[in-house]
Amino acid sequence: MKEQVTYRVGYVDENENQVKRYRADLEPHGFEVIGYQFFKGMSLQELMSQIYSSKIDLLMIDYKLKQGGIVTFNGEEVESEIYNNWPLFPHIIFTSLKSQAEHNVEDLKIIFEKDVFENSTSTESFVDMLRRSIQQYQNHIIRKKQVVSDLLEKFEAQGLNAKEKDLLLNTQNDLHSLNRAFKPEVPAQLVFGSSPEDLQKIREEAELFLKTLNENGEGKG
Repeated sequence: MKEQVTYRVGYVDENENQVKRYRADLEPHGFEVIGYQFFKGMSLQELMSQIYSSKIDLLMIDYKLKQGGIVTFNGEEVESEIYNNWPLFPHIIFTSLKSQAEHNVEDLKIIFEKDVFENSTSTESFVDMLRRSIQQYQNHIIRKKQVVSDLLEKFEAQGLNAKEKDLLLNTQNDLHSLNRAFKPEVPAQLVFGSSPEDLQKIREEAELFLKTLNENGEGKG
């Protein structure tokens, strides 16, 4: 029985037929799989720009990207960019043979072989891992966002003590570190005791940033 689509997964592969294949494998389990446009000579940053704007919950990366002669980089370079800019974002390296990727991918736990779809047991285990990875990340963001929201509310109503100010700054910094690809940054410091106009600006900047996390990290959850 086909499940209702719950999560949106990006699959990085220069071969469109491979994207279609895993779309068919994952769709019955509630995952919408999208691919990315590849063209001859495309740079890594051009690919990353597509990924960052695709509003996904998890990223699957084919390891051998350059074997088709379209691009000059492999999956570990995409993974490195994701790790640097979305450090906790759920992502995996997908490969035909795990040993091919092990020497170039630092975190061995994110490498999975494509034969996971050969039988129902391994398939269920794999899709459960995808779901749990997404949910763990979403819950992390939700908890951090709630702290920011509660403290901003208290700040507006009655002000914050030194410990609460420090918590607010640290939590916003934690959230910012989750999405370094986002350009309009949350201020490094909040102007506590500021005017209503300054407070509104702080709120707008914080809400804009949290919205990007919602779109590119929290998905439909």
